[in-house]
Amino acid sequence: MRKHNYFNYFIFAFVAILLISCKKDNLDNNDISNKDVNKWIYREMSIYYLWNENLPNSPNYGMYPENFFYSLLYKSGKTDGDRFSWIQNDYIELLNLLSGVTQYDIGFEYIGYLINETSNDVLGQIAYVKPNTDAENLGLKRGDYFTHVNGIRLNRSNFRTLLSGDETSVSITFYDRNTGASNNKTVIKHANYAENPVFYDNIYENNGHKIGYLVYNAFVNGPDQKSYIYDQQLNEVFEKFKNSQITELVLDLRYNSGGSMSAALMLGSMLAPNHNVNNIFVKLQYNKLLQSELIKQFGEEELFYYMSDKLQTGETINNIGSYINSLYILTSNWTASASELVINSLKPYMNGKPIILIGNITVGKNVGSISIYDNKNSQNKWGMQPIVCYFFNSEDTADFGNGFVPDKEEKDNGDKLQLGDTNEIMLKIAIDHIIDGNFSKTTTQLSDNQLVTIVSSMEQKTWANKTIIDHSFLKKLNFKP
Repeated sequence: MRKHNYFNYFIFAFVAILLISCKKDNLDNNDISNKDVNKWIYREMSIYYLWNENLPNSPNYGMYPENFFYSLLYKSGKTDGDRFSWIQNDYIELLNLLSGVTQYDIGFEYIGYLINETSNDVLGQIAYVKPNTDAENLGLKRGDYFTHVNGIRLNRSNFRTLLSGDETSVSITFYDRNTGASNNKTVIKHANYAENPVFYDNIYENNGHKIGYLVYNAFVNGPDQKSYIYDQQLNEVFEKFKNSQITELVLDLRYNSGGSMSAALMLGSMLAPNHNVNNIFVKLQYNKLLQSELIKQFGEEELFYYMSDKLQTGETINNIGSYINSLYILTSNWTASASELVINSLKPYMNGKPIILIGNITVGKNVGSISIYDNKNSQNKWGMQPIVCYFFNSEDTADFGNGFVPDKEEKDNGDKLQLGDTNEIMLKIAIDHIIDGNFSKTTTQLSDNQLVTIVSSMEQKTWANKTIIDHSFLKKLNFKP
């Protein structure tokens, strides 16, 4: 915690052109004009947007709001510009998505491979199956391959969309790479499915070591903006680790692409060996205007997030940093943003205890965003998520723009054992290193270098590559740009 506490049309085909024209003049609810919405967008962006100095001086307020928003972004789409700010026409849906609630969830996360770099066809594979879903009931499991959805062959162009539509069910063709056999299964999607990020935990005893293992798949506090149940469940896992006196922890962030800053702070406070509420965990850097006003009105401390000793609900945090000898973190090309924030912010407080990374180079994102919607005008249903800040650790370091390079690089592709199986490639590498201190052992599960990873469903999550900042404190500012 901070130290001082923080939108169908049914219309005849012959008027389709009219619909497009109307979208240029009025919002879908016909109650508020595009011009009014766009003026609100520009006003909010001029205050909070990280690159506010680069906003156009004379924007076209007559545009459709979505187009207007993207016209404002700094070097939009460029690798050295803003690739991550976005807007939605329903802020309630935006907030739900940020809480891990998916409107039509297939029940599993998945990865897409090319058989080789010149191939157009894509081979899909389940990364993990979500609990209490039809996918789980059908017996689908991590590692299952699939080639078609509703009879359509997966390829580079359609892989991102075939499973993410709003149909209530899909037919998936699963494929056995060893035998060449295939079979179809109809998977029912789940409406408004809330994914619990605290996916799996266990404790293993090996050669005098008690090794805790946790799969944590998103930084989400709870299934809605007012719930902290996931934080509480995370804390219960750490209570178990603490009571069992684990000696090492393996934290699996392979499928964790970001999320809430406050959830990241909770996890960091559970992990830091040097755990003290006076220790700065994260420093934020806003645009010049916002930074100056925050310091002027509230002091420099308003830019800092400190370690916490309690959850938002009041329970004492179960810190294990003082009890473990080393922290192992499993990473992938989808480990991003809030995950990287935790790694970066822990470093100054490890007291010589190593943070050992196993897997792939992480994404490399050190910027944060906030959720903005118009709570003063019920007719305005739009919500936006602009980038507003950089974040640094207590030593003013954020040198992971190209990602964190693992101590032991290993691809998590090819046949997969279940998460938690001690022969699963990443976990086995960590356990072997804990036991004998080296990475030289041959693992029982080998990566398949023939498969070229190109995309995953983790990249399509709303919070992917983002750290979401609780910005309620910013509303206290008494100024206008």
